[in-house]
Amino acid sequence: MKRRTALQASIGVVASLALTACGGGETSGGNAGPANLTIALSSAPNSLDPAQIAVGPFLNYMDPAYATLLTRKADGTLGAGLADKWGYVGKKNTKFELHLRKGVKFADGTPITATDVVNSIKYFQKGSGPGGAWFRPLTFSTPDTSTVVISSPTPNPDMGALFTPAFLGGAIISPAGLKDPKKLASATFGAGPYVYSAQQSVSGDHYVYVPNKNFYDKSAVHFKKITVRVMPNVNSQAQALKSGQIDLMFGTPDVAPTLADDKSITTVKKPTTWAGLFLLDRDGTVVKGLGDERVRQALNFAIDRAAITKAVYGDFAAPVSQPAMPGYDGYSPAAEKMYPYDPAKAKKLLKAAGYDKGLTIPVNYGSFDPSTTKMVQAVQDQLAKVGVTLKLKAAANFGGWINDLLTKKYAATVLSPGSGGDTNFYAQQAPFTKTGLMNLFGATDPDFEAAYAKLAKSDPQSSGAAAKDLTDVIVRKALALPVAGTDTIVMHNSKLRGVQFPEGGAQLTSNTMWTTR
Repeated sequence: MKRRTALQASIGVVASLALTACGGGETSGGNAGPANLTIALSSAPNSLDPAQIAVGPFLNYMDPAYATLLTRKADGTLGAGLADKWGYVGKKNTKFELHLRKGVKFADGTPITATDVVNSIKYFQKGSGPGGAWFRPLTFSTPDTSTVVISSPTPNPDMGALFTPAFLGGAIISPAGLKDPKKLASATFGAGPYVYSAQQSVSGDHYVYVPNKNFYDKSAVHFKKITVRVMPNVNSQAQALKSGQIDLMFGTPDVAPTLADDKSITTVKKPTTWAGLFLLDRDGTVVKGLGDERVRQALNFAIDRAAITKAVYGDFAAPVSQPAMPGYDGYSPAAEKMYPYDPAKAKKLLKAAGYDKGLTIPVNYGSFDPSTTKMVQAVQDQLAKVGVTLKLKAAANFGGWINDLLTKKYAATVLSPGSGGDTNFYAQQAPFTKTGLMNLFGATDPDFEAAYAKLAKSDPQSSGAAAKDLTDVIVRKALALPVAGTDTIVMHNSKLRGVQFPEGGAQLTSNTMWTTR
């Protein structure tokens, strides 16, 4: 049961990204006026508790009310939040220090202290949210009332990222919230520029946030009200955006083109996740052949990524043969050239490995994502041409996919809609390290472990090269079968400013940073 819960939490961050393809919202540009902001999402939050909520688009429910210790600026670098000074202590990447800015308070008016920060993170460590696993090994000390020192038992070259909105552990909860955690599910106890107004909200329908009179920077409060409206149907969202009832929605490859000619609407898109097959059984427990590097390499040579990407995703994806994308940490131009489409070479490798007469690989996937279904069926067709049979098992919902995965009957799987968007240290931990929660079989590779350890210990000057080296190892050893880097699509009222993806990041800038000026 613990394994099931942990896996659900760890995958929640990526699974929730699927919701970006079906966002939904309310209004700001129409009858609400320019001083209000309305965002459409396809689903209500599972909770308003930072330690429980999924991330991805769900951050739109959290960002207004919970300021984080650090932020992510548009250029991709770390920015100040509740803390205005930060950095490593020493050169081992195991100790990180944060200094709170002067005068910061929670929304209820109580000052924020270093002890409050530690107590909040300790609560987060016990939660089921997708970022919790990164925080559980950490320990803390408070040299004074405004300083927190975080210690990690193993090196981490990007510890500061843990305290940005993407991981939510840095969204500090007030003592009043921690005193009665049950209230955190339906109320907010943060220090953000806004507070949740239960009186103006209807759970499951719309969530309203109003300015926090105790926020440290009044100039950062750009709206009289932020509303996140739940609209399950993406076509309804598109009509609401056209009529000015909402200001922003997350689009799909089918809907985005229908609004392309509307000058009042701006479309922003960016490759954010890689889609393809996670080759779980890399030690050959269920399918002996997958334990052979030559077989895994053959799979990579056997698929025409460009053709599949165009057929499945149209103009909203690009073919990739690595678990990273251009513009992201760890992307390797060399790795991208390792597997040109070459069915003849695939057959030759399979024959050399002793599988010239065929190989069957059981694969589970989620049919609840139409693009995933199309992609895996296309891969199935192409692999069949070199003698590899994918025996597919579809799950109609996310829970069913999890249940199938945990049986360990499937040697490979497809994560809907994909994986990625983090720095390489975080992105490759779950699927490829021995204890990673997506590494169900505990498969190990000494070359990967050595490259990952090197990245963990790297300094800012060497981390870029170390991240690329890690990607090169993953691709050379064919530890996965990437197919496409898929886009997150955002459509918004053209009067809205600041809606962008940070450099090297997969999640939009916080809605608290947007403005109509």
